Amino acid sequence: MKLDVGCGSHCLEGAIGIDYKAAPGVQHVHDVNKAPWPLADNSFDYIRCQHAIEHFREVHTVASEMWRVSKHGALIEFTTPHYSSYASWGDPTHLHHFALGSLPQLFDQAMGPEKFEVVSRRLKFSGSLIDVFGWLIYKLSPKKYEKHFAWIFPTNEIIVVLRMLKS
Repeated sequence: MKLDVGCGSHCLEGAIGIDYKAAPGVQHVHDVNKAPWPLADNSFDYIRCQHAIEHFREVHTVASEMWRVSKHGALIEFTTPHYSSYASWGDPTHLHHFALGSLPQLFDQAMGPEKFEVVSRRLKFSGSLIDVFGWLIYKLSPKKYEKHFAWIFPTNEIIVVLRMLKS
């Protein structure tokens, strides 16, 4: 079963949507900043959080609830603006700005490193000619890219996939 957290009117096909306000595809109207969510433990194989985590006040609660409702081995896929993107700062409803390591660090803080593993994390550039320079630096050293070059050659999005580990 699939869950789309903070989906608004863009719920993933075949998924159960949870959001703070009613919209097409939202089956559960609930403030995800508040636990518990109206969902059963160990119910979902896949959770998507696309352009939503940056809007949530209580990101540690969201991470803990995602872990609670996910099955062992479930994948959680996040897409969020990178802190260097205009999209991160241009929307006044964005409460958080994320780097490449932020989401794994969030889950580590919320539950501990033994509860998940990083499947993949990458930056998505827009594809313009100038992006080639940023992309090359990122491929050579993601840490150096974020520390020294992200504001010179900004990227658009972070895409992170985590696997939930349960005994």
